[in-house]
Amino acid sequence: VNMLVSIPTGYSIAVGAPLPFQLESLQTPLLMLLGPALYMYCLALVSPNALTLRRKDLVHLAPFVAALLATILGQTLSLYDFSPDTQSPSPPINWATYVIIGSLLGVILGFLVVTSIYVIKIIRLLSQYRRGKFDYFSSLEGRNLSWFEWFIGLLVVVWTFYTALLIDDIFFRVLLIPEHAQKVIELAWVMSLSFMVLWQAAIYPQQQPALTATEDKPEQGTAQKYQRSAMDEERRNRIIGKIERAMTRDKIYRRPNLTLRALSDHTTVSENHVSQALNEHLGKNFYEFINHWRIKDAMQLLQETELSVIQVGDEVGFNSRSTFNAAFKKETGVTPSEFRVTAQEA
Repeated sequence: VNMLVSIPTGYSIAVGAPLPFQLESLQTPLLMLLGPALYMYCLALVSPNALTLRRKDLVHLAPFVAALLATILGQTLSLYDFSPDTQSPSPPINWATYVIIGSLLGVILGFLVVTSIYVIKIIRLLSQYRRGKFDYFSSLEGRNLSWFEWFIGLLVVVWTFYTALLIDDIFFRVLLIPEHAQKVIELAWVMSLSFMVLWQAAIYPQQQPALTATEDKPEQGTAQKYQRSAMDEERRNRIIGKIERAMTRDKIYRRPNLTLRALSDHTTVSENHVSQALNEHLGKNFYEFINHWRIKDAMQLLQETELSVIQVGDEVGFNSRSTFNAAFKKETGVTPSEFRVTAQEA
């Protein structure tokens, strides 16, 4: 039952029975969670240590809470019809209308700003991972995140499209796109993301807390490129000696999924110091260093055994023939098969 209430401000307010909060209006506030959710997924994906949420991470929910409050304010005011009283000689401006529109525009603007910030943070994470993976992994199969980079670009286009539709629906109503078409687009990117997330294997299968300190280990481990620290020649030579023994005596490079952390554990030298010794003393990153030893071993096996090229690649630690061929040719200038023929003719 509605009733008309006259107030001295020059307005008549139509007050109705309380209406249920429109669930559809939650769509925009919920969009505020997409940026933080994708960022946290990306962070968990590229971090070698187990990701633990802390109290300060609740700040990622602040945009959603602010958008939700603004939406509730707009919805509450929309229950009332603030219209000028025709009997008033000079009715004032309808401030409620401006509050409602302002809350909508604030949510839209907030979405654009928050989304842009998180997209930039995600791009930075992916860029750091793209550079740092050669300092951590000896094999790169299954560790290429180009699909996620493309998806972020596509998602920016979709979000821009939805923002344009929302603004157009409020003010212009020019983009007459059927609602079912919008739902199809929304379903397509949600299903695509869900499939790719399930398809993507863990980059760091054995994520664990940072390593504890030993004689050569600092208090924290990291998969990022090492921060340069003072290392005297004696200590560097000791570390290089441990690494060389791990290669020549233990043949640790034959492990297909060898990582910087595994070599660090094996030599009891911190990841930072292993990486630093390789880069500064040998001029190679971890990926190049391990592949150098694998190719060196493969050359000997190709000359001295009757193993097939595929068997040789598997024996020295490569996961696929294509990767073995590419690494071998980069190191020697010829393919494994060509090298074997040349060696037999010599």
